[in-house]
Amino acid sequence: MGQSNTKQYNIGFLGASNIARKFAQDAQNLENVKLYAVASRSMEAAEKLKSEFGMVKSYDSYEKLAEDEDVDIIYISTPNALHKEHTLLCLSKRKAVICEKAFALSKEDAKEMVEMSRKYQTFLMEAMWTRFFPNMHKVKEWVLEDKIGEVKLLKGDFGITLDNPKDIRLQKSLGGGALLDLAIYPISFASYIMGMQPERIDASATFTKQGVDENLCIQFVYDKGQMAQFSASINTYSPRDAYIIGENGYIHMPHAWYGKIAYLYNKEGVLIDHFIDKRKEVGYNFELKEVIECLSEGKIESSIMPLKESIDIMQTLDRIRGIIGLNF
Repeated sequence: MGQSNTKQYNIGFLGASNIARKFAQDAQNLENVKLYAVASRSMEAAEKLKSEFGMVKSYDSYEKLAEDEDVDIIYISTPNALHKEHTLLCLSKRKAVICEKAFALSKEDAKEMVEMSRKYQTFLMEAMWTRFFPNMHKVKEWVLEDKIGEVKLLKGDFGITLDNPKDIRLQKSLGGGALLDLAIYPISFASYIMGMQPERIDASATFTKQGVDENLCIQFVYDKGQMAQFSASINTYSPRDAYIIGENGYIHMPHAWYGKIAYLYNKEGVLIDHFIDKRKEVGYNFELKEVIECLSEGKIESSIMPLKESIDIMQTLDRIRGIIGLNF
């Protein structure tokens, strides 16, 4: 990581969503960061977030936020279907961008976003916040140190219950559904641990009357026969755990997508090591810290969440959409 940097980075929030509020709560504790401005289609929502976190400016126009010369980094938390549009807007104004997952609606959209980042030499990163958790790095370290031998199987689930019919995650036109909102977590996790995308994919899904994928089961097969099994749901709560199973042991990550804990077992099922992150923050601070360090080093992308990998993951999501018949 980079050395300490004294520059203050002013953060702009494109979207006054619930996740933007959580991001702001963690971001305000970082050195060299100022929660500076927020833009929303609703001026009332923008003013509320501005007041809550003592920001300097609020806008009812995303364009005005992107044009604000005092804003250094823009965090985009609008619905999935708007990520490309809003990322291109901000990059065109030379603003560093951290864009919520799912990065885009398709591989082609993601490629367009990355191409503009490289054209303008302006920072861009997918906000896959779990990628930056200390426990995630610890389990990757265990895998690389051969603590469990060759990885044979990954397992993960992410199920929640959405009761509000107006929730954007239940709206197909906005890119809602279990795949892009929830399954993206274990799929990105698999990409991180395996270092590749699967050769073969099998998937099944059920849909709401509105055509939104609500329950999803996915199986990956990799080049050497390794496998991954995932489930996601927007109408059924699940434990939300992850497992990495190797020939000589396994790793268990309870409540993985909010992760603070990881357990390492040998092949007899005996606990041999564990990791506990005692942070008080929810965890959004880690991804923003990475952005700040990248900018201080003059980088336009993160080596922890590389842009090529974001594109590759979007291609995997495209393949799954094709299998289950999900079109936007």
